[in-house]
Amino acid sequence: MSSTAPDGRAGGGAHDGPGSGPSGPSLYPYFLILFGASAGLASIVVLLAELRSELGFSETGIGLAIASGFGAAFVAALVMAPHADRGRAPLMLRGGLVMAVVGMVLLAVGDALWHYVLGRAVFGFALGTAGPAARRTVIVADPENLGRNMGRLGAWDVGGFVAGPMIAAGLTAVGGFRFTFWSMAVAMALLIPLSFRAQPDTAAKDEDGLGMKGLLHIRRLVGALFVVSAYFLFIGAFEAVWILEMDHRGADQAMLSIGITLAALPIPLFAPLGGVLAQKYGARRWAVGGLVIISLVTTFYGVVPGVAWMVALTMATSVLEGFTFPSAPMLVAAAVPAERQAAAQGLMSAVEVATAAVAAAVLAMVYDAHGDLVAWAVTAGSMAILLVIGAILTRPEDRQLVRPGVPDDPIRRPFQ
Repeated sequence: MSSTAPDGRAGGGAHDGPGSGPSGPSLYPYFLILFGASAGLASIVVLLAELRSELGFSETGIGLAIASGFGAAFVAALVMAPHADRGRAPLMLRGGLVMAVVGMVLLAVGDALWHYVLGRAVFGFALGTAGPAARRTVIVADPENLGRNMGRLGAWDVGGFVAGPMIAAGLTAVGGFRFTFWSMAVAMALLIPLSFRAQPDTAAKDEDGLGMKGLLHIRRLVGALFVVSAYFLFIGAFEAVWILEMDHRGADQAMLSIGITLAALPIPLFAPLGGVLAQKYGARRWAVGGLVIISLVTTFYGVVPGVAWMVALTMATSVLEGFTFPSAPMLVAAAVPAERQAAAQGLMSAVEVATAAVAAAVLAMVYDAHGDLVAWAVTAGSMAILLVIGAILTRPEDRQLVRPGVPDDPIRRPFQ
């Protein structure tokens, strides 16, 4: 039996379980697998310096490996995501997990640069395949609790990235970087049986095979993508400028690892509540309002002195991120019907990767030429421009806001 949500979208099937709605599939296989994949990605990121020192890779070589991961994730998000709209989300989850294991094994056995470029590319393709599949299922399985479930998905995803550096540091201390990669490969392989418990949703499917066709003609979706770009512009700046500035201020590798963990920790803690509040008050106002505040706080990154104040300010920003970031994929979800959810989320993932990559490259050059104060000011100003465009394009056509607590079309509320 399938159910129909008040917004007209079909609900989940009869596979009850933790993390699901009253008639939806269990979401915990999706949560746990994204946690494992994110922890694996974090272990790769944190060991880049180790690879450089142990294997003698150049900065250019390391950059090539990083770029291959971004590029593969970008392609996978566009090419693979539409298949989840045709009922293949569980298969994509399993396939993504297997590819992640293969990618980690390549990193464990490799000794030449091309091994690491290929391994990082395979791992990136795995993430780009599994991510949109998980998001589609979480979105359509239980529309009444969309915000809560999207917050939980984000919490598990970011939680893996928070745990990854600590896990990698401990494993590397015991047996070196190869032991770390082997251990992460084994850990993800142990999740493969769990992936067979992932059940398909029973919501409407893309029977016509539309895929990405026509998505960029949907005004509200384009507006939501501008909002997403604003957030990932900040993420790109963080990866490029924040790390360099912490190093410039005298933070060693241990302090960087601790700083990154502390900085990211509030996100998984507050994301579930942030998703609930976004659904209650409207994802549009929640996303735009939260990102406006984040952009204002960002201007102070180039002002505060020392390492401790930088970490403290970053933790404060992460609290805002935890409350805010589930609302962006919710805004994307509200722009398209059930049968196009994975394609829209895949397009969003591609925008995220592209924005972060371009922002990191450009803002690193700004930082190198003009310092952190200018780099963070440019970041905040660029975020503001993207948010203004996004707010205009996602504005309700009648411009009438829905008051909290007043019954309304659930699809409309996220645009308030």
